[in-house]
Amino acid sequence: MKTVILAGGLGTRLSEETVVKPKPMVEIGDKPILWHIMSYFDAHGHHDFVVALGYKGEVIKDYFSNFLAFNNSLTIDLKTGERTIHSDDSVDWKVHLADTGRWTQSGGRIKR
Repeated sequence: MKTVILAGGLGTRLSEETVVKPKPMVEIGDKPILWHIMSYFDAHGHHDFVVALGYKGEVIKDYFSNFLAFNNSLTIDLKTGERTIHSDDSVDWKVHLADTGRWTQSGGRIKR
């Protein structure tokens, strides 16, 4: 079963933080809110996610594109560019990042 997470709002009530990043990427501790939400679902057996992107969706795409590097130790050979990720805490998630439009409201995000 896929778990749909709406991550496209403007985050106006957190405007001090959301000028640079979207609300789901505001950190609690050293992890974004989105990671905490997904970890909660993961603990209950949900591992397949659809994240409906909107405002600053590229920041969320960048986070998941580099998820292993952001969440583990790594070694980079600067001569060859080869990266070795030293996995400490891997997750078994499949994450679909769906562009749903910057100004789309909640119902439209689910429809798309």
